[in-house]
Amino acid sequence: MNSLFGGKSYLHALKTFTLTLALILFAAAPICQAESYSSSSSGDLNKHARKVHHELTRFPAGSYVRLTLTDGSERTVALESVDDTSFTGTNAESNNRETHDYAEIAHVTREKNYVGEGSDRHVRHIRLWVPVVGALAAGAAATALLVR
Repeated sequence: MNSLFGGKSYLHALKTFTLTLALILFAAAPICQAESYSSSSSGDLNKHARKVHHELTRFPAGSYVRLTLTDGSERTVALESVDDTSFTGTNAESNNRETHDYAEIAHVTREKNYVGEGSDRHVRHIRLWVPVVGALAAGAAATALLVR
């Protein structure tokens, strides 16, 4: 095989290619994690309402969120659905379904409790590990080819 491809020059080109590929995959990892945001769906909302909408879309259905309303009251809600101008959830204390506009919410924080399939924390962090494992696999493949 060495005589067919020119011996050392082939191995040198292969090493350079695999190292370049590993570096490209490592550099592309942060790009893969970027989330796109479309302001056209919430174009009619003011800046604070868009911020609340964006924060609520990060939580999966079934997550408990603590809401601080603009009148100063607080409540804990199990999130059900998030729409363009409002969201729906079940009040944790009274078990009644509530719909709130984004403009009436002052602050949103996540509670420690999780309800429903897919609302566990580890599900959200799988996206972080996909590019890391890809870069490690490329590095392992490059190392395996260099050792041969």
